[in-house]
Amino acid sequence: MRISSEWLHEFVDVPAAGELYHIFQMAGLGVEERHDDGDSTVWTLEVTSNRGDWLSSMGLAREIAAMTDKRFHFPTHPVQEKGAPLANRVEVEIEDAADCPRYAARLIENIQIGPSPEWMQKRLTECGMRPLNNVVDITNYVMLETGQPLHAFDADKVLGADGVHRIRVRRARDGERMTTLDDVERELTSEVLLITDGETPLAIAGVMGGHDSEVGDGTTKVLLESAHFAPSRVRRGKRVAGLSSEASRRFERWVDPNTALCALDRAAQLLAEHASGEVAQGIVDRYEQPILDARVTLRPARCNAVLGLRLTSEQMIQKLERLQLKIGARSEELIEVLVPTFRRDIEREIDLIEEVARVHGYEHIPSTLPREANTTAGRALSQRLEERARGALLRCGLSEVVTYSLENAAGVARAGLEAVPAVRLRNPLSDDYSQLRTSMLPSMLEVLGKNPRQPVRIFELGRVYLPLKAAQPEAAQPEECPFLGMALLAAPPAPHWQKTAMPVDFFALKGIIERLLDAMGAPAAQFVPVKKAPFHPGRCASISLDGQELGVIGELHPEVAARYELPHRAYLAEIQWNALVRHVRIAPQYRAVPKFPPIERDLAFVLKNSVPAAQVERTLRAANESILEDVRVFDVYTGPPVPEGWKSLAIALRFRASDRTLRDEEVEEILICMRARVESELGAQLRS
Repeated sequence: MRISSEWLHEFVDVPAAGELYHIFQMAGLGVEERHDDGDSTVWTLEVTSNRGDWLSSMGLAREIAAMTDKRFHFPTHPVQEKGAPLANRVEVEIEDAADCPRYAARLIENIQIGPSPEWMQKRLTECGMRPLNNVVDITNYVMLETGQPLHAFDADKVLGADGVHRIRVRRARDGERMTTLDDVERELTSEVLLITDGETPLAIAGVMGGHDSEVGDGTTKVLLESAHFAPSRVRRGKRVAGLSSEASRRFERWVDPNTALCALDRAAQLLAEHASGEVAQGIVDRYEQPILDARVTLRPARCNAVLGLRLTSEQMIQKLERLQLKIGARSEELIEVLVPTFRRDIEREIDLIEEVARVHGYEHIPSTLPREANTTAGRALSQRLEERARGALLRCGLSEVVTYSLENAAGVARAGLEAVPAVRLRNPLSDDYSQLRTSMLPSMLEVLGKNPRQPVRIFELGRVYLPLKAAQPEAAQPEECPFLGMALLAAPPAPHWQKTAMPVDFFALKGIIERLLDAMGAPAAQFVPVKKAPFHPGRCASISLDGQELGVIGELHPEVAARYELPHRAYLAEIQWNALVRHVRIAPQYRAVPKFPPIERDLAFVLKNSVPAAQVERTLRAANESILEDVRVFDVYTGPPVPEGWKSLAIALRFRASDRTLRDEEVEEILICMRARVESELGAQLRS
């Protein structure tokens, strides 16, 4: 919203620029830019979505008057009606009052199209609008002044065969088309509210007018519209049509329905003065269910308790009246406040308390210490487990990211995943975010795709949403499943003489998962080779704990990497969080420092390439679990003299007893048993 202090001065005594800046900040308006132009200052303000009344010079002036305790000058604009009576010349029909609670219209005849006065063009230009002609400029000027969007139809283009100007407000039909003022033909749906002449669309209500009824150089008669449309209906119509305008920006925030006639009279008065128009006698005003002031009660004691103040009831009333809020019944215990329709954002008692604080001044609220001890409970178990996992992954050098939980079918296909049923949004903000995600992998790939030249090490603990099963009732919610996603991109870091590059490969990610499981107190995982999209064949494994599948890990398939333009190899993992939590030891388990020394031995087996090292480890542990403390593969060799298709696996074993010092003879007996078991069960040979 752009406005000049000169314009504001018509309604209130505007303070100096420095004080005005402070007022805007205290009111909650973001000051994006300030430009001094001679005797006036032009302000560019960021207006919050709940304060549509601030999108006008009168609304801002009303706020300044309240914050400075100055008088707000409400303008009156008497209209001289010189034309013929309006009765039986204009008819307005509203199909659904919920979509359009109010529609008012005036007829101005003998219009002379020309340029608007220079002072009006200057103000429009300061507010970022381009002057066109006196009729269009006046409707824009009144919108910026009062906050009420107006629209002018060429009345001759909406004239029926019987000489009656008909306006019908209705929903569009699916597939109905119309050409808007920007000369674009648009296909509409039943979500869009239309202004029609009974059948032919004239405008998209609250968004933009139509090309067929626009005011042009040959216009001599104008039908002027001032209406109130439901914010949700304007918002949907704007999204379907793919349009946004100054009018829709105001309507979707809320336009005061009881300002419609004031704005209509103001525009008619300006058209009579600056377009030589003759205003027909009377107004057509369809307002079957008037929107009344809201009633909200305020407890002075509660207000003081929340703000830490000691204001009297009278002091609170004075501050509320400065905001033009009306006071009904009052007492020391309760104040009834009548909230005008231009302040639709005030709905509850806490809203009134906030208004009292704003007018009183946040800087005047004293700082005090809490009078009672803090008795809040600690974190829940689920939160503590998530913190433990985050800490472990951060210590491994990963960074946490938070991505959108929305995706689209094209993104799933791009990630190389099979299409699965997903929960679709009824009113998506865009096609890119039209359904709830069913996997963490596309989210991880999007992050990698936006940072292809950087060494990326990320994780996210988020949720995926699985659709309802056929047997579930329609009222049931989709299943929310927490998942842990991880991704590494093997981009080489910038060289540095003090730092060595950390390896980024399948085993680096596997080691991170093992560190995570160890930090969570979970048992060791089993990694079993599998073939699964979108991973490289032969470089993908499932992750299991005690026979239960936990997730998947692997290198991204080159074809998928090419779609994201990744110049380096990428490694991803996806873990079911609930499945992991079932194996977590909640309380840490401590073991005493060993009292007796270990005995270490090395074994080397020659076995087929198809036998995984994990299977060899399980076989060794099964031979003697009581004193075998650790099994670690430290070398894998292929090539002569090892036969083709075979490998040499070197394994370090550590033995230790908790109650005595082991003897070499005792360990040798166990080693003989281990060798025999590996040779018989896995077809291995001890390498000499």
